[in-house]
Amino acid sequence: MTPAKAKKVEKVYPSVTTVLGIVKDAFLDSIYKPRMITQLAREYPYLAWQELERLTYGTREHPVTGDTIESSEFGTTVHKVIEDFINHNYLSEGSAPDDSVWNEWAMPFVDWVHEEGVKPVSCEHIIASNRTKIAGSVDFIGYDSDDKLFLADYKCRTNTKGETLRKTPPPSARRTGICKWATPPGILERSTS
Repeated sequence: MTPAKAKKVEKVYPSVTTVLGIVKDAFLDSIYKPRMITQLAREYPYLAWQELERLTYGTREHPVTGDTIESSEFGTTVHKVIEDFINHNYLSEGSAPDDSVWNEWAMPFVDWVHEEGVKPVSCEHIIASNRTKIAGSVDFIGYDSDDKLFLADYKCRTNTKGETLRKTPPPSARRTGICKWATPPGILERSTS
């Protein structure tokens, strides 16, 4: 949403990511980022410092071109493929997704939804809180095989390719492909449509 459009909306809140980005972290800002920018500048001497700064949060290899891309670009593309599959196959929205080189990372989640009998409710669902005055998007909302509402977060880290989390996450959930959380009653109401 552009700032001009936001001014026309009655209530507009910043995203959780924006709010957390305001909080400075002594280690990340004073040690990690400068160290990473220096390392990346040696590896990619032809890049501008702004591009190097974006790469400090991680890089991935593009599956077709082999180029180094930002982790966020990689993750956004995989998220979109998952969203397209779920929306078309379960929510009767959009057209059938094309076969994609990104399926290798997207299909484990789509397969998990099918195998576990998950009933999708929404992908990339925007939520907001008037109490905390923040907003954000949830990767996936669905009902599990026990008819319990849950949220899922897709992860595209190199150590999660092809992995899915089948039950409530253990302490090592940061390494899993899907993080699933139970949703307290009243947070999201079941759709009657």
